Amino acid sequence: MTGILHSQRILITGGSTGIGQATAILAAQAGADVAFCGLTDDGADETVAAIEAAGRRAFYRALDLTDLDAARQFARDSIAFLGGLDGLVNNAGNNFWYSVAGATFEGIHRCFLLNFYAAWAISQEAYPALKAAGGGMVVNLASIHAARTGPGVFPYNVSKAMMESMTQSMALEWGPDNIQAVAIAPALILTPLADAYFATTPDPAAERARLERQYPLQRAGAPTDIGSMIVFLLSRQSRFITGTTVFIDGGSSAQFAPPA
Repeated sequence: MTGILHSQRILITGGSTGIGQATAILAAQAGADVAFCGLTDDGADETVAAIEAAGRRAFYRALDLTDLDAARQFARDSIAFLGGLDGLVNNAGNNFWYSVAGATFEGIHRCFLLNFYAAWAISQEAYPALKAAGGGMVVNLASIHAARTGPGVFPYNVSKAMMESMTQSMALEWGPDNIQAVAIAPALILTPLADAYFATTPDPAAERARLERQYPLQRAGAPTDIGSMIVFLLSRQSRFITGTTVFIDGGSSAQFAPPA
């Protein structure tokens, strides 16, 4: 993918670990300058070093995206640093898994703040810059849980369905400005979030093996599996893709029912 993002300016939320980190590094290796944020500094130095090793510029800030004023300021400062904007990746999010009966308003609200409202607020800030650049791409991280889910994954599944719906609205409303919007729906990806889930089970290795057996490919995905698709979408090679969701799920969506 060397050069397909030559001199592009990309903003990524949650770029210090997992999918966001892989995307930031791959984007820089493809020729982009990258601004990113993280909840803490963990992993940020590694991301910055990889971006700079690719000969590109990096801008980083630690912040809690549930503070929407801070999220908006981060977007404005990132765009100023980059000198404009060609692509936005709304990647930041977390697992908020409860039952419908067991969820609280506070828990639902925090889930929506991080997994949806922050993406909406940053996208609002990004829109004028993308329009001024003559167009661009917004990639929103959804999930396979937006379309089909299991018990106890509320309100996470709702927040990801919101990301898909927002993607459609962006595509329709911003398309005349040559701005595209695509949602990504990953399945199990081996990120720190996945590791944290495995750690809550009696036998993490057995739980990972059980989940991987459910996929036709018989394995989970890697952050680079998602990052490489995002880089393609950000490139000039994807100019007629918008308003849709791309499933990166190891073939699970093709199955009538997964193996037990």
